[in-house]
Amino acid sequence: MIREALTYIVTQLNTFITPISGTADDTVVLGNIALADPNVESSAQSVSNRIVVSVVNVEQEKTLRNLPYKAAGLDANGNPTARAQEPPVYLNIYVLFGANNNNYENALHYLARVIAFFQRRSVFSPETDAGLNAGIEKLLFELHSMSFDQLNHLWGILGGKYIPSVVYKMRLVMIQDADEDESSVVRAIRFDEFSN
Repeated sequence: MIREALTYIVTQLNTFITPISGTADDTVVLGNIALADPNVESSAQSVSNRIVVSVVNVEQEKTLRNLPYKAAGLDANGNPTARAQEPPVYLNIYVLFGANNNNYENALHYLARVIAFFQRRSVFSPETDAGLNAGIEKLLFELHSMSFDQLNHLWGILGGKYIPSVVYKMRLVMIQDADEDESSVVRAIRFDEFSN
């Protein structure tokens, strides 16, 4: 679901930013910012003069760790059942939006447009966004402020020079890949059969 969520966000950002960029190509691309060089055009999908969207950290949502192992439901005949299933894992994804542009003024302009996009809209769900994968319950974006030390460590790990960028915490991406084991629900316990 991580790829599906980010692909949708990239598409929405392109709809918001590309018309003002004056280019026919997508302005926002999903890619590895660590491999980006604003002065080098690659034969594959170029990240030069683009806003590059990269995952920089993944963490489990702590408040949703202890979900129940069994869930109630109905079978095909409408009878109650209980499914034994490992609970889903809810993730927070830290996403870096880097304005990889050799023109510094353009980079700042694109960065401001990304912030404006999430200021206008920070919640996405299948009910309000027809193109969003139905397996995604809800996506919440919040600006993640970093100290200079944290920025230094992040860009050091990425192995590159700092470019104008912003990090957002994308909350509540759900991963559920466990098989279900459906069984009947106990509806009543009778003691009269065991009495003398």
